[in-house]
Amino acid sequence: MTEPIAEMIPIELWERIVYYTNAREDAFKGPPSDIVNICLVCSTLNRAINFHDNPSLYARIFRFKFDYHAPLRRFGRNRLNTRSMALELKKRIIVLKQVRRKECSTQDLWTCYLMMLENDGKNERQLIEWAHLYGYLKHETCLRFEANLNSTSNWFKNIEATSLLLWLWWLTFSRDDVRIENPHVRDSLVYPLLHNLIVASFRYPSFYGPESHLQVSSSEFWSSTPPTPVAHVNHFANKLRIATPLLSAGSLLVWTVRLETIRENVAFDRNFISSLPLDREAAIARRIVGPTQTNVLKFHAAQIQAPTHCPLALFTSFDDEILDDECRVYEKTSLVYGARRYDQDWYRSVACSDSLSISTPLNHNTYRPGALLGDWEGFFVQTSLEDHIVLLDDHDRIPSEPISLYRHPLYFTLREHHCFHPNVPIAPGNDCIGGQDVLNAWLPQGLTLKQCENEIEAFDPVANRNVRYQTFRPEGLVETKECLQSGKVPGSSRKSLGANENSTNNFPYIEKEWPNDILVTGKTSEEVGAAWGHYVFIGRVRLWDGLIILLRTPRDSTRSDLGRWLFRGYLHDHNLVGHWRETSTSPNRIGYQGGFVAHK
Repeated sequence: MTEPIAEMIPIELWERIVYYTNAREDAFKGPPSDIVNICLVCSTLNRAINFHDNPSLYARIFRFKFDYHAPLRRFGRNRLNTRSMALELKKRIIVLKQVRRKECSTQDLWTCYLMMLENDGKNERQLIEWAHLYGYLKHETCLRFEANLNSTSNWFKNIEATSLLLWLWWLTFSRDDVRIENPHVRDSLVYPLLHNLIVASFRYPSFYGPESHLQVSSSEFWSSTPPTPVAHVNHFANKLRIATPLLSAGSLLVWTVRLETIRENVAFDRNFISSLPLDREAAIARRIVGPTQTNVLKFHAAQIQAPTHCPLALFTSFDDEILDDECRVYEKTSLVYGARRYDQDWYRSVACSDSLSISTPLNHNTYRPGALLGDWEGFFVQTSLEDHIVLLDDHDRIPSEPISLYRHPLYFTLREHHCFHPNVPIAPGNDCIGGQDVLNAWLPQGLTLKQCENEIEAFDPVANRNVRYQTFRPEGLVETKECLQSGKVPGSSRKSLGANENSTNNFPYIEKEWPNDILVTGKTSEEVGAAWGHYVFIGRVRLWDGLIILLRTPRDSTRSDLGRWLFRGYLHDHNLVGHWRETSTSPNRIGYQGGFVAHK
């Protein structure tokens, strides 16, 4: 009797039964296991709801169990279709099981990493709460660190896997998670595992493209760091060529947030600063120049922007009409918690998948205009010059004893200035080895800037011409809620774009026009300068990969002892992370350098 009755029920109704059986709050985590039991009811039902014959059912289950708004925004509806979501569901269930068994391949790590770049709340819960990702990360990190130095899986040799592991350590741990982390695991990460990566960070990829050029060029190019590894990844049935996230940036972020947590549990010994004046007023009264107790305590307490977990919103409707309502809910939360924080990381990895290519496509989504505007605080790390030279002499040497690493305050206030069509930007300067003068922040020697109302006038003495750059103002942005829904970009100079990889609608606000060049100027405040030294900054943003370069020089040109340093890095969420270096060494050589991180 069971089989005839089951076959009398319309297939459309069975689809709903199967869906709602698996789209329950208590069945959210892990594989949709109840499908197997329903397939055993009868052969007709088995054929009707099996994976190959009914991809729409499995696409619906995917949308219930995993986040899809970020890939929809980045790929567009044509590429994120029923078939691709069904195939992605199948792949992810396999990967979750592999993570749970602690048996991941590098391809599985890529799936986990891309899931976190697309995380709006669901993905992290599948990885953390069902697949027990934390346990896997601890297991795999120790395994690779303890591997023989000549092994292909060694922590210091397998750049692709180590980088993916580090970025998963970063993306999946909130600051509260780090606070309750096993102290032994935390200390092991900070000291032996990450310490050696940071002191010798020049050995690992630091940029997505060669820093010798601001613009895509057919000229010879060079890079002072190794090229970032490139992988071929199957993602939503799309074969992607994708650049590995930068190991040097990931290691510094993971190291920093754990070091800050360790400092939280150690009372600051004020005896070390008892000889300093209490504050600036006291320093002025005593005619003392330099940091005060207030300055030191502020630096000690400063913390970078750590990831936060997303609130979970489950939508269980079978009907596709729910998608529009669901999208509106996610738009409200994803700006603060969700995957929009990582849009630039995604576009950089895809757009710059050949770090030595001279034909890397222009992709505006690698940088959000206005992102640098404001006050920044952070630090840079430094080894002694002697230790740095020793590491340079033997590129494969892993120190048997820890090399001392020093943290120094880093503060600056930045402004952005945008060049718009039809104005032609200032051409980059040329250096002595055929590059575009990276040591002068890709600017011509002798460039002068004149501040005007709401703009600056840049004079290039080499080309003997002036170029006007509009100073960026937040009120100069226009809200684009309607544009986000329609896929249209405001402004007569921008063509209408769909939701694809060249669209600018991954930003909550955009300018009426897109700049063809961005100059950056900045300085230290009077209080910061009195404590740690007065500096001025000038720099540029490389739009095709979002690389930010800032040249820091002393405000007093006679203070050569303060150094002329270059800071190069990328924005990750609200953190600017990269490398500083001195400018006396030839640009294509490594030079004296170290890492830095700053946040608004």
